[in-house]
Order: sequence, then C-alpha cells, then structure tokens
Amino acid sequence: MNLITFMMVAMNIVAIALIAVIVVQGQTGAGLGAVFGGGDIYRTRRGLEKTLWQLTFVLTGIFLFLCLITVMVS
Repeated sequence: MNLITFMMVAMNIVAIALIAVIVVQGQTGAGLGAVFGGGDIYRTRRGLEKTLWQLTFVLTGIFLFLCLITVMVS
C-alpha cells in the first residue's frame, strides 16, 4: 500500500467519523430563526454536547490537514 492510498483511506475514515458526529449532534435550534442565524448562538454548551462540538472542529482540522498533505504528495 503506497502513501496516497493510505491517505485516501485515512481521509475516508475521518470523513465518516465527521459525518457521524454531526448527525449525532441533532437539530436543537432548527426553527425559522435558526435559518437566519438567530438560533441558539448565545447558549452555553455543556457535557456531551460540548464534547461533540469540540470533536467536530478537531475532526475538521484533521480532515483538512490530510487533504493538504495528500495534494502536496501527489
């Protein structure tokens, strides 16, 4: 298995994990006000919700990093 194949597999795993984390978060402020940015923007996140929120950003950063490295190597 060469490096490009490994990077593609790693990107797919991270992408699936990112999709799962986003789906698990749910739609707490899914009203019409949330469409225009007025949802729960000032609400404090606690517990599992905070962990999922932080994990979303971590997985997004890892995915971006893997994409950039794959482009540079190929």
